[in-house]
Amino acid sequence: MKKRFKVIIQNIAILMLVFSGMAKIIFPFLHNHGIMHYVYRLYTKVYPQAIVIHNTLNIVIGFLTLFLAFKLYKRIRYAWIIQIIMLIMSMALHIFRTFNLSSILLVYEAFILIVLLIYRNDFKRRSNKITVKYGIIIAFFSICLIILYTAIGFLSMKGNFRHIHDFNDALYRAIKLLFLMDIEYKNRAGRLFAESAIIFNWISILLSFMLMLKPLIYNPIISKRDREKVRRLVMEYGENTLSYLALDNDKRYYFSNVVEGTVAFTIVADVAVCCGDIICSDENAEAFLLEFMSFCRENGLEIVLLNVSEKFLQIYKKTGFGCVKYGEDAMFQLSEYNLKGGRVAKVRAAINHANRYGITIEEYEPLKHKDVNIEDEINEITKLWKENKHGEMSFMLGGTELDNPMDRRYFFARDAEGKMLGFVVFIPFEGGKGYLADVTRRLPDAPQGVIEKVIYEAFMVMKSEGVEWGSMGLAPLANVRENDKNAITGILFEFIYENLNNIYSFKTLHHSKEKYAPTQWQSRYMVYHPKIFTPKIAYAIVKAQNPKGIYGLIKS
Repeated sequence: MKKRFKVIIQNIAILMLVFSGMAKIIFPFLHNHGIMHYVYRLYTKVYPQAIVIHNTLNIVIGFLTLFLAFKLYKRIRYAWIIQIIMLIMSMALHIFRTFNLSSILLVYEAFILIVLLIYRNDFKRRSNKITVKYGIIIAFFSICLIILYTAIGFLSMKGNFRHIHDFNDALYRAIKLLFLMDIEYKNRAGRLFAESAIIFNWISILLSFMLMLKPLIYNPIISKRDREKVRRLVMEYGENTLSYLALDNDKRYYFSNVVEGTVAFTIVADVAVCCGDIICSDENAEAFLLEFMSFCRENGLEIVLLNVSEKFLQIYKKTGFGCVKYGEDAMFQLSEYNLKGGRVAKVRAAINHANRYGITIEEYEPLKHKDVNIEDEINEITKLWKENKHGEMSFMLGGTELDNPMDRRYFFARDAEGKMLGFVVFIPFEGGKGYLADVTRRLPDAPQGVIEKVIYEAFMVMKSEGVEWGSMGLAPLANVRENDKNAITGILFEFIYENLNNIYSFKTLHHSKEKYAPTQWQSRYMVYHPKIFTPKIAYAIVKAQNPKGIYGLIKS
């Protein structure tokens, strides 16, 4: 409750800045129009600086105030510093000109200043050091160029201005114009040139501010050493079936400064969308999560972790995350799995159908022997599959990664004539104790049973090697209200699962996994911070997995 009150007070002060900025922009245009004339007179009594500040500068300050208010809402530190300086200067100018310590404006600005000072520690989102540097450089050189341009303009047009006789006069008047809005022009041409110079000057300053206040986005260059570090952590601690996807190129990493751990994420609309659980040891999980939360808080990022298991669920809840069931993972304990019984009848029939076509299964091991012909066939099937699907989802699904297979395993099917019909790419979890069927693709005209036969025979090969678990992956939104019948987010997810299958085949995907008769359905969750599921988080989830957004999801 205390935290919520603090945020409300801060946002009220920011909203007051918005009103102040809008007033500075609007009144110079409307003060001669009807009732606005009387409003303007009242405004100038409250804000007497308005009558001594050039209208153009007043408008520029208004836009700058709006821009700073937006950046303050994002809790940017440099915006806080600049706004504090502007408020102090404005209040000092007001006192100097009116000697009135009880005016409405002074109280108005004092309230904003006090709020910003009291809650100064909440405005700590860093700016990008590179863009701050560029902003300062651009501001310096652009101002110098505009001063020079204005001085040359004054000299060439000295007949249109008073008190300009040589270049020194022109340079002095240019500086005075651009910063004090003070110039004596003789005619309309002089006025137009002076005002255009003012506008260009302040546009360059505003652009510089935009660069200086651009928030830091954690996007370092990922080195080969970083990838190897992530791979080691994944193979040691990655128990989530999706942990291995941390190695894909669409991921960023946060490495702990205190304990050994990482998390794979991307940023969409100021939301850190994470792929699976945090990757660290059990004893370091809470410390690492708190460190990552602190990093996100400093950078103004909300957090959502997708497809998390029950392993760290209580830690997520303890540290303030909201939680909702996200679906179920089709898991196979390979020591118990076979094709006996009625539950697996459909898969058994499909495999028998494939057997009648003489279809055989092979494993391709690119690290032992690279075969360009096999890879060309895999790429051709992928190309045809993408054309049929109008694209593919990303982030929570991997690719073939033939250029860098690492620990992936490739199983494919051939017909009696030797033609490749389909393939499945498996990725490891639990340090190779389990494998997830990550990528499943086949030719559009492949016989029924191709993928079923590939998956079953691959599982049997792994079973013979001592692999404990197989996984068919997540069935999104399946049984999301199983444990919590009243959660609003769960109700929403259930509605989507039941009614929006024309957008994404939730039920079809669930049924396609169910026919394999998994030995277990393990619950998967979505956790998010702050503890309110917002439309922004929903958009970030969709956009992270579908670069083309909701339209791309519908089309695919």
